[in-house]
Amino acid sequence: MSRLASALRGFVVGAATLGVMAGGCWALAPAHPTRNRAILFALAVCLVGTAGAAAAAAIPTTTAATRAAVPLLGIGWRLGPALVALAWLQAGGSDLRAAGAATFLAVFYLAALAADIVRIIIWERNSGRTPRGSRPN
Repeated sequence: MSRLASALRGFVVGAATLGVMAGGCWALAPAHPTRNRAILFALAVCLVGTAGAAAAAAIPTTTAATRAAVPLLGIGWRLGPALVALAWLQAGGSDLRAAGAATFLAVFYLAALAADIVRIIIWERNSGRTPRGSRPN
């Protein structure tokens, strides 16, 4: 499977997971005047992180430096927007903070991360690729 197909699959799985989580939050979260804005804020932040991580995963790794830098770039793209959003919520997003945006953000982020980990374990492990250094002699 190509890197682009794997990255696209990762984005689709992450976006679908976030969509299901947002639907569940709309159905189950207690009513608050700005609850919908808080859910959409957390959803948008996590979608940006998921898209960034998928874009980083599509970058070809041909040298040792890119094999080390690309995963770090993906981690930065996945974690960076969520951390910046949490910092902004603590510093000034009082109406969203009161509506529980930080909680929605944490739940969405962890759900997308868990879905990505499960996707890697299930699909990447069964893709038939042999990891470097583990080929039989």
